[in-house]
Amino acid sequence: MVRRRILIAEDDPDMRELIKALLEDLGFECVAVPDGQAALDEVAARPPDLILSDLGMPRVGGIELCRRVKADPATRSIPVVLVTGIGEEFKGTGAEVGADAFMGKPFTLSDLRAIIHALLGPGGLRASDAEKA
Repeated sequence: MVRRRILIAEDDPDMRELIKALLEDLGFECVAVPDGQAALDEVAARPPDLILSDLGMPRVGGIELCRRVKADPATRSIPVVLVTGIGEEFKGTGAEVGADAFMGKPFTLSDLRAIIHALLGPGGLRASDAEKA
């Protein structure tokens, strides 16, 4: 079985490595980048199965990253999870640009697992892919 690939966009290096290690322990292939522009470059080069993005990052933030991914017909089906420690007021903005889920900081491993399971399915399949199987 091919491991599902998750793109992590997080400007805090410690948080980025922690999330990457947690997801790799769950069996996912992970690519971690420091900002939204690097995430957009990665999406163009090799689209992931899911994007987990911090909200506030340099160059391109999570809201703009989500907006661009969801505006492109080639990538709009990629689930985007926005992660923030800022507050609830950004959920509306994230929903407007098409974010599939939100996760507050701090979060637990079970929170992370539940959101990914909801978006990719129990075996790491996207819900839309599981319906085809």
